Order: sequence, then C-alpha cells, then structure tokens
Amino acid sequence: MLIIEGFNGYRIEIPEDRYYLPGPELWIQAQGDGKTFVFGLTQAGVLLAGGIVSLEYLIEEGQLVSPGDVIAFAVTNKVKYIETPLAGNILSVNRAVIDNPHFFQEDPYGRAWIFSLQLSGSINLPDHFLDPISYQKRLLQSEACGNPKGLKGGTSPTCRTIYSSLRSQKQG
Repeated sequence: MLIIEGFNGYRIEIPEDRYYLPGPELWIQAQGDGKTFVFGLTQAGVLLAGGIVSLEYLIEEGQLVSPGDVIAFAVTNKVKYIETPLAGNILSVNRAVIDNPHFFQEDPYGRAWIFSLQLSGSINLPDHFLDPISYQKRLLQSEACGNPKGLKGGTSPTCRTIYSSLRSQKQG
C-alpha cells in the first residue's frame, strides 16, 4: 500500500494491486480471467469531490458500453458523471452504494466499487492507465499536496481571498 500524507489535509492510500486513471479519478482492478475488470473512484477523487452524497446508475447489467459512456452520476458538491474508459459488457453494478454512499469515504477500494465489466477485445493496462507509483507521483505534484492542512481555498491566494470574503459575509 502506498501512502500520501497531507493530501488536502488527509492521509490517503493507494493500493498496489490496481491501475489508475487520473482526471476522472478511477481505479481499475483486473480479475483472474484478464477480461473482467472492476472500477471505482479513488480515495483522492472522493476527497477532491468533497465526498459522495448519492449515486445513481444510468446503465443496466448486461448492457454493452463504449468508452465515454456514462455509467452513473454521483452527487457531491456538484454532479460527477462516471464514464467507462473501456468497451465491454456490464457484468454487475454495486447497488449497495446507492443506500450506503458513506462507503465511498470509508472504503473506496473495497465496498465502494461501482461496476464490473467484461472487456470487448483486449487491452494492455499500462498503455492506458497509471501504475500505483506513477499515480502516487502525479498526486504528489497536485495542488492538493500543496495544501497539507486542507485549508478551504487551498494554497491559491485567489481562492483563499474568495473563501475569506464568503466567511466574512456569512458572519456579517
């Protein structure tokens, strides 16, 4: 398990048994047959989104999907669309997260998996996704690691000014 301390004020974990897709902040874990993959949101992605309030699926099990198809949307501080990066057949969706969105905060790499897919064709994961060490390096270079105390507005002077102004308006 790789660890980052002070990621937006939190300690985050990066399991070494899967690959990562920055941007949408997805993790992908290959299953035994090499054609089945499980997907979820990374711990960093959940933190950057401000937590997950709810999740709704827009696909059904057994449905064929193409890269970019929206699988679900999560309500955070805004709406986050979760797209599949691979083509294949949706094998299952994790309905437990619908009633238990807290799983995303508590166990993003376990109970909070989102969907599993059987790949159409073949893929070499390292050609399309980051390995754990590369993902860790990318996160360490992000603005969130420049904000180890998790300050609202982060390290950006502009954002800090806006948050300070909003705070004073609420108090006034």
